[in-house]
Amino acid sequence: MDSHRFQPFRADAAAIANPLRDRLVGAVLLAALIAGWVGDVTPLAALRLWGTDLVSALRPPASHPSAVVVVDIDDASLRAFGQWPWPRDTLAGIVDRLAEEGAAAVALDILLAEPDRLSPAAGGPDTDNDLALARAMRRVPVIAAAALSTAPAPPAEAQPIIGRVAVHGILRPQALPQASTLVRPLPALEAAARGLGAVNLYPGLDSVVRTVPGIVAFDGSLLPGLAIEAVRVATGAANLIAEVPTSYGPAGLSIAGRLVPTDLSGRIWVDTRDPERIPVISAGRLLAGGVPPAELAGRLAVVGTSASGISAGVLTGAGQAVSSTTFQALAIDSILGGRVLARPVEMTGLELATAAALAGGVILAAPVLGLPMLGLVAVAAVMLLPVAAIIIALSAGIMADASFPLVAVLAMTGHVALVRVHEQSVVRRRQDAMLARQGAYMRQVVDASFDAIVTVDGQGRIVTANAGAERLFGRPVDQLVGLRIESLLTGTWAEAVRLHAEGALRDAVRSGRVVSAAVDRGADGPAVRTELTVAETAAGDRVFVIVLRDISARLDAEAAARQAGERLHDGIGRITDGFALFGPDRRLVICNDRFLDMLGEAGATARPGVRFDTIMERYAETSRAPVDAVDRARDWLGERMAAFVRAAEPRVQECLDGRWFRIDERPTAEGGLVGVYSDITELKWREMEMSEAMLRAEAASSAKSTFLANMSHELRTPLNAVIGFADLMKRELFGPLGNEHYRAYVADIIDSGSKLLAMIEAILEFSRSEHASLAETGKDGDMQAAVEAVLRDVRPAALERDVTVAAEVQEGMPSLAVDEAILYQIMQNLVSNAVKFSPTGSRVTLRAFVSDDGRPAMVVTDHGLGIPADMIEKVTQPFWQRQGPLVRNHGGVGLGLAIVKAHVDTLGGELRFESEVDRGTTVTVLLPDSLKIQSD
Repeated sequence: MDSHRFQPFRADAAAIANPLRDRLVGAVLLAALIAGWVGDVTPLAALRLWGTDLVSALRPPASHPSAVVVVDIDDASLRAFGQWPWPRDTLAGIVDRLAEEGAAAVALDILLAEPDRLSPAAGGPDTDNDLALARAMRRVPVIAAAALSTAPAPPAEAQPIIGRVAVHGILRPQALPQASTLVRPLPALEAAARGLGAVNLYPGLDSVVRTVPGIVAFDGSLLPGLAIEAVRVATGAANLIAEVPTSYGPAGLSIAGRLVPTDLSGRIWVDTRDPERIPVISAGRLLAGGVPPAELAGRLAVVGTSASGISAGVLTGAGQAVSSTTFQALAIDSILGGRVLARPVEMTGLELATAAALAGGVILAAPVLGLPMLGLVAVAAVMLLPVAAIIIALSAGIMADASFPLVAVLAMTGHVALVRVHEQSVVRRRQDAMLARQGAYMRQVVDASFDAIVTVDGQGRIVTANAGAERLFGRPVDQLVGLRIESLLTGTWAEAVRLHAEGALRDAVRSGRVVSAAVDRGADGPAVRTELTVAETAAGDRVFVIVLRDISARLDAEAAARQAGERLHDGIGRITDGFALFGPDRRLVICNDRFLDMLGEAGATARPGVRFDTIMERYAETSRAPVDAVDRARDWLGERMAAFVRAAEPRVQECLDGRWFRIDERPTAEGGLVGVYSDITELKWREMEMSEAMLRAEAASSAKSTFLANMSHELRTPLNAVIGFADLMKRELFGPLGNEHYRAYVADIIDSGSKLLAMIEAILEFSRSEHASLAETGKDGDMQAAVEAVLRDVRPAALERDVTVAAEVQEGMPSLAVDEAILYQIMQNLVSNAVKFSPTGSRVTLRAFVSDDGRPAMVVTDHGLGIPADMIEKVTQPFWQRQGPLVRNHGGVGLGLAIVKAHVDTLGGELRFESEVDRGTTVTVLLPDSLKIQSD
């Protein structure tokens, strides 16, 4: 079914949706998300950090003890050794104790930028606390702390920073943490330290610290962070190498051939899940000698303070608050344990491509995504993208950010979901309006229905009725409502409703049958015959729909059709010819007894519904079969079947029993066949009798012609002798005749003999003209020569009658494939007749030319007596002569025009007469164009 056909009461999302607009809005939203992600806006940055914390929390814990220990100047230490700041000799004591217990290195997470104010004022080098600390720092590898500061510092001369960071690649310092001021240790302490590292910690926008500086930039120099510098010193590496494979920023720091990953800002991501794995030793306990050597031997000690009011704790990504010293220790432990997450620069492009691909797929598929499918897409994204990031982190140690692809997918699915909700809201509003219109429309349709439609309740009481019910029952609708339906009807079904309404209605619904009933019109007229059907609605209350149709006209029409059919059968049966009608399926519809009689034994097969080929195949096997079906029944049957497709001329069929039929079979408009089969046996016998009579007549005519030719020859021979001897006598070659009467007798003999000879010649020529072979001599006839011969021969007669004969031959007149003697005979007879019947002093014209239609033509015109219109058909009959005192004295035997007619017919030409009494006659001979001989 064509889904685009007009449907006035349809309002679905497909009719309201605007896929192009929705896709454009989705594309704009995606572009805004990408711009926000590139600009690192706060909401997206927070989601990214949350995703990083989630991935870090799911990584497996470290399987080996930490190589780092924290020496904490805590509140207990301050109570035991005094308030902060401690004298530097006390700090020297901590360093000495660590050296004595075998610590691998000591990282001081304490800024020592100012001289110790607690040193004795008049003391020498041996009593200077700063120098004491410097001496202690030389006993064990110590990493001193420095801090980047944005506060302006007074100009001072300072030793340049020892560069322990090399760069492999091209590094842009702008990508690293920078500051205008560097807070450094006292020169003596910096000189005593094996390394110098920045202790700055940079919390994120959520105030959570997740990284430590790998390298920072200050005054054109690169300074390592405290943690990575401590690892360098502890491992004995001479320097650090910043690996910068791209211009975006560093990828990591190499220490003794091992790469510690960093992000593009040179920061190291710390594993902060388990701060408890870092042992913490109270500084007071260490100074009191209460720490077993095993807790410090071979470990890297980080010295710092967590005392109240001195050190502010930091919040880790694991949600725990630790001291900055512990955080530095966690950073060192992460580096030493190889648990630093990598963040390759390629991950940014991969995350962007993933987000664009997934969100773009949602945008493109938006027109076909419903709310359930959108929910599945969103759930799948929430489940699969974080899992993929976790798998990447666990398998490759790479920090993948699933937050942005997830946000992009959720934003696109949310956008499409909002569009769907809006479309459904619009659809619902439109459907409500359409339902209202549909209700009114359906009411109009029901009222416009010709059938009566009523609804009744379970008791048979009418609830509603349409205009058709008004017409059928003859009452207004308001009077019908409330009446019982059976009170308006008569019949068995109405009686069943009267006895048990609901049961009768249910039975009619279940059976689905058409019920016959009559509407009682009372005094308003006779009962109306109807048929009705009953259906039950799906409404809450039991309501039945009854459709009643007035079938009076149909029943009357069916009765009339039956009567007409009976008349048709009777009429076809009384037809004297055979008749048969076959349908488009080639099956017999109706036939009469004459058709069955023609079929003979096959007539028993010809029953309505039997195929035409079956009947004809059986007919071809009977004793009355057509003669042309003998020994070729299959071909004959195919010829008969072709009558269904194309009309053919009526044909005559001879049968084996001697009967003849005229068969006229023609296809009907719907593809069937109607046939009329006329028995023409008697006509055929008469025709054969007539043929035999014609043959006898032709034989008699031939005998007559032969007789005439023979007799003419036998008469002409002695007649020529008589005329010849009479001519000798007239000339008196052998002496005078004597008496003048003899001369007159001789002249009469010559004149009468010549006339008789001319008559015999005409009869002989007419006999020859009846044989077509004379026209097929194969000779070329020259029209000009034939015309000249005619003029020469008719000149004596024309002179005798004082008639002028003129001839005109068209220039370039072609020769004709006709014996020239035939052309001469045609023109000579026509011109002789014209001269004979022309008055003295008149003119006869002979013209030969090619007519406008290309046929050779000969035209003879005279101004003689003319021929009455009723005699034109007779003048070409043999031996016919016009009677009357004005024409009978012209002589002749009446064969001239008959000879012309015979020659013209033999040549396939046309002879025309145009005549007017007392005005003259024009005779035209038109020969076929095929007789012209084209000249080379």
